[in-house]
Amino acid sequence: MTDDIRFLIVAFDGLRPDMVDDDLTPNLAAFCRQGAHCTDSRGVFPTETRVNQASLITGCHPGQHGMVANKFMEPAAGGFLNTADFDALSHADRALDGILTAPSLGEILHQAGRELAVIGCGTAGGNRLLHHRAEALGALNMSLHVLDKSATPLAGGAVVDAFRPIPKADLPNRAQIDWVVDAYMEEVAVGRDPGAAILWFSDPDTPFHYRGIESPEAAAAIRHADHVLGRLLDWRQESGRAECLQIIVLSDHGHVATHGAPLDLEAKFRAAGFSFGPNGDADLIAGTCAALYARDSVIQGRLVAWLQEQPWCGPIFARQMKDGAQPPGSLPLAAANLEHVRTGDIVFVLNRDDVAPNGGLLGRCLHDNPEIPTGCGMHGGLSPYEVSTILAFSGSLFATETKVTAPTGIIDILPTMLHALGLEAPAMDGRVLHEISAGGMITAPPSRPEKTSTAHGDHYRQSLHADEVGGCRYLAHGQRDDAAPLP
Repeated sequence: MTDDIRFLIVAFDGLRPDMVDDDLTPNLAAFCRQGAHCTDSRGVFPTETRVNQASLITGCHPGQHGMVANKFMEPAAGGFLNTADFDALSHADRALDGILTAPSLGEILHQAGRELAVIGCGTAGGNRLLHHRAEALGALNMSLHVLDKSATPLAGGAVVDAFRPIPKADLPNRAQIDWVVDAYMEEVAVGRDPGAAILWFSDPDTPFHYRGIESPEAAAAIRHADHVLGRLLDWRQESGRAECLQIIVLSDHGHVATHGAPLDLEAKFRAAGFSFGPNGDADLIAGTCAALYARDSVIQGRLVAWLQEQPWCGPIFARQMKDGAQPPGSLPLAAANLEHVRTGDIVFVLNRDDVAPNGGLLGRCLHDNPEIPTGCGMHGGLSPYEVSTILAFSGSLFATETKVTAPTGIIDILPTMLHALGLEAPAMDGRVLHEISAGGMITAPPSRPEKTSTAHGDHYRQSLHADEVGGCRYLAHGQRDDAAPLP
């Protein structure tokens, strides 16, 4: 009976699938072998956390749910919005009567008389986003960053009072991750018994950023996160929840290593004669994946043309100009599943290559963040190592010892969950993964051959690669094709 079914989603922020093995992640490796493992799972672009968190809880691409980047312009909420900022995100949520433009998991479960509980140790804004209606719906949403930076401070306070004080964040963030897991097992699962819960681990993302993806600190963070996954699996068995509790393990994006000194993007644009601000040519949101909000189509065309001349610029996506024309050399926003009123008129990615900086993990990118040491981890772009994610299922509803090799993605989790619960699903971009159902294999929908979109200018060529399965589109990678390896 679906009334007995519960879901637990465990997120390893930033973990690359090619880092999962029996040595570093024995519990996760076994989980993948023994359950239903989607071996070609993909996040959405931009490969940023809050973008993919929104896709997890809506089953939609950014062009549908409106979380088009970690940072974007939203005039109705006061202009620039940094979604990591709890207060700013809360203000935007109230001003817009909902920050997301698609129904979310917490809302759908509430309508069915069930609760979504969220406990995380990532950013306070990201934690809030995972259930942005929690306070209004009386659900639990706790951010370990600061307790009062929680969508439900009273509910969160009750858990803390019943359990123990929240430890300080560290690198690796072992104590907070332990707290998240212990609070779920000992208090939340018992006291609230939510229909679904999300446990969001900040590791290994933070050690990747500040110590490097192949650093000892990163390895220690991964080992500990894997250890607590093992504890969760043991608890499921020992507590008699083996039949009812379905566990989904995922990552939201991967990482590549930063290369070279950080770029000052604004300075480069200004040196070329472009201006920013209220009376300027455009607004710039810098980043590995950056956005420009142009004053008019003429400026937009000039910006696209100039970007193509810059060796540090990779793929370029642009909104159609007022005459309906696509700026030459650019790909449409829709090609990247990014067509939304909040999206910049131009979205571009800093250049990258597939070189292994230390002879280990492949992938390097240029970057603009002076807080990230050169050689440490970064994401946001379109390398396959940023797009590829972990996705595996375990429980009575799912097949065992099953590998799904067809493309899947974070957009498929919600439709699969709702189907399992017998709940009607709103329109979504993802699909129900029937091929992982228990009780006999159901053939996956046919996969179309890889589809490549290309665009070129006078001295610029780019391509974007995607696959379609069952009418759903999954980005694979994108690159500037005429670029030399990074110097």
